[in-house]
Amino acid sequence: MDRIIDAVDRHGVRWVGLVQGEGASATAWQVEGAESSQALAVRFMRSKQTWEHFKSGLSLTAVPVEALASMTFNVPLRPALDAVCMVSGFGYTHRSVNGLPMSERSSPDWYYKGNGKGLVGASRAIKSPCHASGAGIEIEYACVYLIDDCRNPRYIGYTLAVDFSDPVLRHTQPGLAGLSKLRNTALCHELVIAEPPRHTAVRSSIVRRGEIVWDKQSLLGLDQLMFTKRELEALLFQHEELCEPGTVHYVLLGASLSTDKDAFELQHGDVIRASSQEDGLQLSNLFEDEVVRQSCNC
Repeated sequence: MDRIIDAVDRHGVRWVGLVQGEGASATAWQVEGAESSQALAVRFMRSKQTWEHFKSGLSLTAVPVEALASMTFNVPLRPALDAVCMVSGFGYTHRSVNGLPMSERSSPDWYYKGNGKGLVGASRAIKSPCHASGAGIEIEYACVYLIDDCRNPRYIGYTLAVDFSDPVLRHTQPGLAGLSKLRNTALCHELVIAEPPRHTAVRSSIVRRGEIVWDKQSLLGLDQLMFTKRELEALLFQHEELCEPGTVHYVLLGASLSTDKDAFELQHGDVIRASSQEDGLQLSNLFEDEVVRQSCNC
């Protein structure tokens, strides 16, 4: 499977590439003439070709995989203008959370998480604002769509996401539950140009002062959903207001891991780790509480 990456090299030069494979067996290429991963995706969308056909026309230069270690990665496909980016997600979609079965639902929840300003990369800090009541995470897949010139959503690929939210606000003031989701969303730096896996194990852990204080594994993937991906897409993109040409949508498919289900509260300085087995996607994000940061001027 091809993965799009968007990075800045050690010389400060923007770099768009393709990666195949994982770890030591991975191979990487730079896409010549691609100014950003979003620009590359727009070219792909407008070509109306299959990915393989489109890729065959790209000018690719082989790059040593070791060179990726010195790069700073951007969120794949994130547009330069935050206003043309929308982050949202579905809840109560998975058959199991934290390895435990969930009750069947007739319809999912949907929530808005903000524009591109709230997106953070796979190794950057997730921040809780001063007005927050609490902090929790959920691990899920995010599908990425581009709205084409005819106002149609075009699926580009998927990645692993940390859905950060305020569960204390959600529980104590249910009427403000929507506001509890207006928090950062962390995304893996690789966008996989394929459908999400049918079935895979996903794991997340919280490391506090060098010790693992929360660790869970569950199942993630299309076969674990109570609703098909097509049904979720139809629910969202039937609304014309969400289909402005050029908009990039990051759509979370729902969690299979949740700190809130265990009544676990994040603390300033915690490290959030997540990985999915089938595709090897990984994230590691530091959690920062703005109240703590401001009180100690750190």
